[in-house]
Amino acid sequence: MIHLKKISINQLICLVITTQIGAHVLSIPYAESRHTGHDAWMSVLVGGVFSQVVIFVIYGLGKRYPTLTFQQYLYQIVGRPIGVMLNFLFALFCAQNCIIVVISYADILHRWVLYETPWIVIVGFLFLMSAYTASSSLRSISTVSQSVLTLVVICAVIIIISGMGKGNWLHFLPIGTHGIVSVLKDSIPTFWAYTGFELLLYVFPFVQCKKKIEILFAMSIANGITTLFYVLISVIVIYNFSESQLDTITEPMVFILRKFRWPVVQSLDIVFITTWISVITATVYMYLFLSARYVASIRKKEINRHSLLVWVIGVFGFVIACFCADRQRMFRYSDVHNVLSFIMIVVIPTFLLLGSILREKVAKV
Repeated sequence: MIHLKKISINQLICLVITTQIGAHVLSIPYAESRHTGHDAWMSVLVGGVFSQVVIFVIYGLGKRYPTLTFQQYLYQIVGRPIGVMLNFLFALFCAQNCIIVVISYADILHRWVLYETPWIVIVGFLFLMSAYTASSSLRSISTVSQSVLTLVVICAVIIIISGMGKGNWLHFLPIGTHGIVSVLKDSIPTFWAYTGFELLLYVFPFVQCKKKIEILFAMSIANGITTLFYVLISVIVIYNFSESQLDTITEPMVFILRKFRWPVVQSLDIVFITTWISVITATVYMYLFLSARYVASIRKKEINRHSLLVWVIGVFGFVIACFCADRQRMFRYSDVHNVLSFIMIVVIPTFLLLGSILREKVAKV
């Protein structure tokens, strides 16, 4: 069976990081500075802390059923009819994540690099690469993610070098003037940038470790690295742009890369955006894989045609993405996705954890 292959702790860390980090790298901290301005880095940090809290919830849920898959203990907690419905919703949620990541980065590619390339070609290329990788086993996908993580490190070095040019540290002062309420408001859009850790719901029983607490440590390390990376980008952007400029520049990192002059490489922004495609693909193929696994578990007898399910979901996502070239439609779709994300990765796991605790207490009585 394709899901029975175990992955190591290091592979789990790589999976989480490459799934969390996506197209938001180029836009942070635009959406996160609507209320906080130059204090946007605080909102980014708070978003990472909130993600860590949700990780504790998901870990607590998995720890109660260490040898069972998510689908198996889901049916035990809420019963099969409701469990099948929730399982299907998770499949749709993962498929929707694939679509939102693809159209978000396709929009960036279309506006900054591939001006004349048809939209259908860009989204088709992204789905084709992702579906091919997602057809593999979890262990194979983890191995690919380890290689992709090397590109993340290289891109991080490029960001640091390009961002530490001419800027002004006074852009950060005075610190904290916008208030804690504004910081919390802007931490909400930041939270969507951290999604990806919910993959633990599925992979928990397939991680090879001596003690389950190692999984929590691995997830915390991965989320911590992503948080530091996002905070670093926010600091670099605020260092380069004033508060008034942050209000108008939707992809500040692109401008920083574009204005940087390096005698070895021309158009560093184009080099970065094209290199980052591999990281975006890592996010998409992980969600494609998860969506296929959730669909496979809907029936009592698991569907063994994993590759077929991946390609069917990939084609389904491609068709929808073809109709999302309009930016206004894309924004509306993103708003719906954000609400659904909160329900699927915060509300439902929390209720499942509380439900499992109540069932255990009732059983003891």
